[in-house]
Amino acid sequence: MTHTWPAAAVTHGDIALALADNDPSRMLEPTPEQRLVIEAPPAPSLVMAGAGSGKTQTMVQRIVWLVAAQGVHPTEILGLTFTRKAAGELRERVQLALARLRSEGLVGGDEFASPEVSTYNSFANRVFSENALLIGQEPDARIVDEMTAFALMRSVVLASDDERLSSLDLQLAAITALALNVARAMRDNQLSADACDAFVAEFRRVGQLPGRGKANTPSKPVTDAVAILEELPIFVALAERYQFEKRKRGLIEFSDQVTFAAEICAGTPAVVAELRSRHRFVILDEYQDTSVGQTRLLGTIFGDHPVLAVGDPKQSIYGWRGASPGNMRRFHRDFRTRIAPPGEEPTFQLSISWRNDARILDAANQVASRLPEANDPGVTQLGTRPGAAAGTVSLAFPETLDDEADAVATWMRDRIVGIGGGETKPPSGAVLLRARKLLPLFSAALTRAGVPNRVIGLGGLLSSPEVVDLRCAMRVAHDSTAGNELIRLLVGAKYRFGLADVKVIHDISRRLANRDVTMAALADDVRASRRELASGDDEVPLQEALDFLATRIRGAARRDEPDAWLTELSDEALRRIPKVNDLISELRRNSGLPITSFVDTTISIMGLDLEVTANPSNIARVGNLDAFVEAAASFASAEPDADLGAFLDWVEIAAGDDTLAPVQEQAEPGVVQLLSIHGSKGLEWDFVAVPRSVEGEMPSSSRDGLGWIRRGAIPYELLLDAHDRPELPWREAESQKELADLMVELKERIRERNDDEERRLAYVAYTRARHELLITGSYWSAIHKAPRKVSTFVSELADAGIIETPPENTLEDAPESLAADSVAWPHQPFTEARRRRVGELAEAVASAQHGATIPDAALDRRIDLLLRERADRSTVTHIQLPSRFAASKFKDLVTDPAEIAAQLRRPMPQKPFRQTRIGTMFHAWVEAHYAAPNVGGDLLGMAEIFGTEDAALGSLADASGADFAELERLQDAFLETPWPHRTPILVEQTIEFRLGDRTVVCKIDAVFEHDGRIEVVDWKTGRVPSGESARWERQLQLALYTLAYSEHTGIAPELIDAVLVYVREGEEIRVPEITGRRELERLLAEAEAALSAASPSA
Repeated sequence: MTHTWPAAAVTHGDIALALADNDPSRMLEPTPEQRLVIEAPPAPSLVMAGAGSGKTQTMVQRIVWLVAAQGVHPTEILGLTFTRKAAGELRERVQLALARLRSEGLVGGDEFASPEVSTYNSFANRVFSENALLIGQEPDARIVDEMTAFALMRSVVLASDDERLSSLDLQLAAITALALNVARAMRDNQLSADACDAFVAEFRRVGQLPGRGKANTPSKPVTDAVAILEELPIFVALAERYQFEKRKRGLIEFSDQVTFAAEICAGTPAVVAELRSRHRFVILDEYQDTSVGQTRLLGTIFGDHPVLAVGDPKQSIYGWRGASPGNMRRFHRDFRTRIAPPGEEPTFQLSISWRNDARILDAANQVASRLPEANDPGVTQLGTRPGAAAGTVSLAFPETLDDEADAVATWMRDRIVGIGGGETKPPSGAVLLRARKLLPLFSAALTRAGVPNRVIGLGGLLSSPEVVDLRCAMRVAHDSTAGNELIRLLVGAKYRFGLADVKVIHDISRRLANRDVTMAALADDVRASRRELASGDDEVPLQEALDFLATRIRGAARRDEPDAWLTELSDEALRRIPKVNDLISELRRNSGLPITSFVDTTISIMGLDLEVTANPSNIARVGNLDAFVEAAASFASAEPDADLGAFLDWVEIAAGDDTLAPVQEQAEPGVVQLLSIHGSKGLEWDFVAVPRSVEGEMPSSSRDGLGWIRRGAIPYELLLDAHDRPELPWREAESQKELADLMVELKERIRERNDDEERRLAYVAYTRARHELLITGSYWSAIHKAPRKVSTFVSELADAGIIETPPENTLEDAPESLAADSVAWPHQPFTEARRRRVGELAEAVASAQHGATIPDAALDRRIDLLLRERADRSTVTHIQLPSRFAASKFKDLVTDPAEIAAQLRRPMPQKPFRQTRIGTMFHAWVEAHYAAPNVGGDLLGMAEIFGTEDAALGSLADASGADFAELERLQDAFLETPWPHRTPILVEQTIEFRLGDRTVVCKIDAVFEHDGRIEVVDWKTGRVPSGESARWERQLQLALYTLAYSEHTGIAPELIDAVLVYVREGEEIRVPEITGRRELERLLAEAEAALSAASPSA
């Protein structure tokens, strides 16, 4: 059976001309491929859309064509994607297109009607919340974020009395993370604790299979596998308790939404019928990233329904969260297509790249050609767009990792620095790494080369040197056994202990373990008994040893006599140990402060803010400390009852987690962004560098080992996508040797699966570049003793003639630059030139002091006090504008830059003013109003409206009855205006853009389209300002919003109107002429100049 759409009076040409403002020269008619997708039959249809192939534009055209040409009502169309950012962009483009067609008379009906566009999770949440009572759940359950989930599971672990936990020999943070993984895997796969425990009990019997030889020797791989599986019930028990605590507290996670929605739909046909009636046409974006649970839910609701699924199996890189390239292959089976016989179901393709130049496509196609899905029906190689430039793919393969980082920095400098300006937007660049641990190294190289750069994502932030120092200091203050963190502080730039002294301190800690409180040696039997204890150690914590030594040093100084405990320490160590000990004591005294306050205090005590500000080579690092303070504030807001230990454990897990979701940011002109390849999905830059293209890194070695035979993993056969995973037929083994051989085969299949996943990552990385791609690697680094091998991907590209052949490694041993005996230790904090200059200045000061005579000691002390007071004042006033700031702060920045910059540099928790709290509540209510299904937004329940998202404004828990009464008055006033009855293009959208050398973060309240013009609206709950000066200050924020929206959409600023809506008084202030970019940049420059003039160094 085939389907033919009825002839339509509105053609693709009519639509294209209307969208081009009736200018034939700007018309973009659909390509033949796009036309097939747009006119796909009203049945489950699959679209294979390669990277950069214009899938978003095609989805918009599909929706517009259904409405304009086929008479489908906009509200009957549902569009789902993964992130709120992507949903907002798709919704915005659809609404702008429909508004344009309405103005041309091609679309009639309600001008406020719009398709529903939201995220997969938001859709599942709506299904759940509207029908939760059908399965005995509460519809107003609060969604927990990652921080809250981690803190809750951590509290479950701490409260557990399960004696088996001690057998795990893991830190609290690791147990928490593993238990959380198990809990989510059980929920995603609808697994019960009984099913998991039954599997473990059955698998345990493999330990009874015959062993090796006549001695029946057990096979170590088998006994290890049994031991690992024996731990699973421990994590399952924690997972069960975690689910209980969530239910008790009225909390749910995203995975719960999908599971509960699937349960509702499976058991209630009426719900499914209503959803199918409401959503006559469905579009599923990024379908390759859906989990098995999501596909089952959607298949249950929309099986044999007009569904258009768009995706690219070659970009399926989120297997760690349940996504599988097999989703695309199984689509027609999951959605039960009956329009055509098997093998002839509607499948289309978008195979022209509108992003990449030709040579870049050659590289991407080459690396993807060996993927298993490359031969699937409908999957073809990407082709170049008409008129595409040649583009370049370059290779740099120096000897060492440091040389590699410098090569990347030089390449970026030549393409980014000094390019563009004025009316020409500077180019954008990105450095994409497989693992985030090397992001700081490449960021430092870019900084040395004078290239503006920013590490994107929390993981990169946490690995920056200044934040690592901060984390170590906080851990030392919280945990007296944090030896590794203490050693970093000792050998770091602040104290610069030599390795010999560190060894002496460590040796003393071991000696102290064998002494009693009187310092007498312990008897042999006592020492033996201590070693037999499960918690017995051969050394005391290094902190205790340091405290012991500081006491001895001060005592020896008072007595002026030698101390046998101190003879092996250097003179420098004797001077520095008391200082380190005093610092730790001060940190511990303050560790009971609220989390955010303690972070700020630690930065001050450590002098980290002064250190990074004084570093002329990387002033941007100040922003890393600011961002960490913000992260701490977010954690404290999400979990107000969590302690410092919970925060540090969460930070530890976040720092080691390389599986990043796509970042919610856009390319930044004139700045090189550094992020993981996982985080780059959906983004594009002019120039992209992909370093570390060596075996073991890109592609990386499999961390799964034996797959499900590892801690905290669910056996594959219990998972819903077991058919997509390697099988271990362990029940067929008749001996332990047989099973061990099967495990070897399993490991090889898992390695092959990992290789495919790495190949998809390379494909994603390469296709992020528009014009030029740089692939780099190096043989040697201080991290690895043996040289790395050239990546398989590099070899394949060289064999295909796409890049040059990398130079061979000619060294048998590491280069001298990496040799241990050539490394100066402790590391010198200054270069030789700077060290010499500082020394000269110090000598000059000492000489001047030596020649001066001040007979009055009291006067001497008074001068010291005056100098100290001046220094204190200098420290307070020497501040800089932050590199990133919110648009809402711009007015204060230009009117009182010193005050607002100080507040932004070191935000302190403070109780919000009542009007601020009411304003927050009102904005959340308006967002929820516009997010109703008939508007096309994400449905928000009341719990989400008054949740903890507005952390920067503090908790709303203090809202009084009077506050809610005032909120009701504002709501009534708002409903009396025309605005509630209009359909916004976007609501509460965050957009970033560059102003001068700063990044402005704009959270726009709402944007509307009216009579062919755009209206940027800002809701105000205060009084209408009086006086021109006050009104001018108010419009500054809207000026930034207008500029941000213009750059975000490409719409000229002169087509955008700015509107201030004072809700309380029902008054609108339309700004006839807003401040332009040049004037905004001048105001910002004046603010910076004012700060410089007020600085002591000016």
